[in-house]
Amino acid sequence: ARNVPIPDLRDFARTFFAQRTLRQILARYCVLTVDGALLAMRPYQIAATERILERIRISSNMRAEGTMAAGGYVWHSTGSGKTLTSFKTAVLATEMEDLDKVLFVVDRQDLDNQTQREYNRFQKDCVKGTADTKALRAQLRDPNAKIVITTIQKLSIFVKATKRGSEDAAIYDRHVAIVFDECHRSQFGEMHDAIVRAFRRYHLFGFTGTPIFAANAVGTGVVRTTEQRFGDRLHAYTIVDAIRDGNVLP
Repeated sequence: ARNVPIPDLRDFARTFFAQRTLRQILARYCVLTVDGALLAMRPYQIAATERILERIRISSNMRAEGTMAAGGYVWHSTGSGKTLTSFKTAVLATEMEDLDKVLFVVDRQDLDNQTQREYNRFQKDCVKGTADTKALRAQLRDPNAKIVITTIQKLSIFVKATKRGSEDAAIYDRHVAIVFDECHRSQFGEMHDAIVRAFRRYHLFGFTGTPIFAANAVGTGVVRTTEQRFGDRLHAYTIVDAIRDGNVLP
């Protein structure tokens, strides 16, 4: 969780081969892809996933959905495998008894298609594309569509066109987790505000490799940093950690 390597073999074996730890990794934190490859999540990916699931569980028990306390953001270096982390987080979140849907929101159509392909490589036909707002509307109404991938533009159009009291507006009162990919981009404007105002029982999470802090914030709005928009930092795996571990090139 703190990205501290354990170089001693005895210390490593004592923690990694503990029955509970090994069982969790094999049963929850491995992915057998459609190509037959077995992917084991790295420690920082597991830690981030557990922090998000814990935040959903605790805030739901406290009836804090729809507040800053119900979400947070994950700072993971570009190239460190955020797609796999978000996929397992989404799958495990939908297994929670009270959570209806996970909305994974990207800021460009090509990322929508790319994420869909990656998710379906991890698990065959686990998500369908949302080519337009009509397709998005159908998936939001479908109780069997547990994971929905869309762009912020399409979700914003849906929110503007869907007024409370209509049949499509039922999703606003459902228990959902909304995950924004690359949350340092496109998350400080009117589209984001409209989406957050529409939903009631939501948990808001962001993934980013380059969070915005007060020192590098621009503009004069009230909400200018990643923490102000999404809440607490739940986990960090920076470029320094990634280079040290050999997960990205210097």
